[in-house]
Amino acid sequence: MNYYIYATDHAIERYQERQKAISRHKAIHNIVEGVKRSRLIGFAKGEREIREHRGVIFVCQLEGDKMNVITVLNSKAELRFIG
Repeated sequence: MNYYIYATDHAIERYQERQKAISRHKAIHNIVEGVKRSRLIGFAKGEREIREHRGVIFVCQLEGDKMNVITVLNSKAELRFIG
């Protein structure tokens, strides 16, 4: 992935609410690392990518060489990992 990854305030708040109640700095780090490790699972509204990593869904808006993480969701699907 050749983008600069930025987490919006909304994405940070949703991560803290839905994943872990951790510091803002740690939430940003976890979001960026999650997006780096994610896989593309769909597109929305043309420039938005829907990405998934370990049951966490990231909605990202592409703007040039920048990927803004708009929000963070929990997957309702049962995911199984080979590890």
